[in-house]
Amino acid sequence: MTTAYFDELAGRLRDSGVPEDEVTETVDDLAAYVAESGADPGDEFGTPEEFAARLVTFVDDRVVFMRPEAASPDADAALGKSPRAPATRLLASRRFYLFISCYFGFWIAVCVAWVAFAPAESRSRFLVGSLVGLVTAAVVAGVTIWRGARRGG
Repeated sequence: MTTAYFDELAGRLRDSGVPEDEVTETVDDLAAYVAESGADPGDEFGTPEEFAARLVTFVDDRVVFMRPEAASPDADAALGKSPRAPATRLLASRRFYLFISCYFGFWIAVCVAWVAFAPAESRSRFLVGSLVGLVTAAVVAGVTIWRGARRGG
């Protein structure tokens, strides 16, 4: 019955104007699903006439169909609950905060060591350079966050 079902379905899709390559692809996908699930195509999809009528929905000249369990009233239960949307766009894990803490700790240690052990004439240049870098990074981060917030992200 399976072969007869898909032969009739293919004929009805062709009669409805579906291009041959899409008929073949659709029927092959459905046959693979039935073979994998062990379901009867008549029980799973209904009669070939009814199912062909449901399948023939053209969107950009392509056939669109949905597996029956995804279209059922219990689709949420069958597919599982969707995860909650994040409260913010910027997501940071504990590892990220640990990395940032270690990174700034390292730079503070470098600055303290430089000031303590470097020749006197290079201390001020080092501190000015570090400050300029810090301010530049803060401005870039601030502008990036501000632009993201304005986009609604």
